[in-house]
Amino acid sequence: MRALPILALLLIAGCQSTSRDTLEGSWASDDGVFVATFDNGAFNSRLTGTGETVVADGRYQRDATGLALSWTSIVANERRAAACQFVASNKLTCTPSVGQPFSMTRVV
Repeated sequence: MRALPILALLLIAGCQSTSRDTLEGSWASDDGVFVATFDNGAFNSRLTGTGETVVADGRYQRDATGLALSWTSIVANERRAAACQFVASNKLTCTPSVGQPFSMTRVV
């Protein structure tokens, strides 16, 4: 009989996902300019129109409140950074060190 409650807890725990798992994959900028692909601490951004032109290449780190992006802008040949927050499981808003704030939505 003790096995049944333990099994139930394991099944419930297996159905839970953490917000830390939600970043991997592709995210489109809300202005339609780029798609960023995040994978295992690295990311790149490609122009939406061509899909092949890489405009940024960088790294990301997760923390308790969101994530920190650091990248090289290929066009400007400059290092850039941004602090991003999840406003929903499929939506990020980012404040860059230079330039205007931007937001991204997960590509389904």
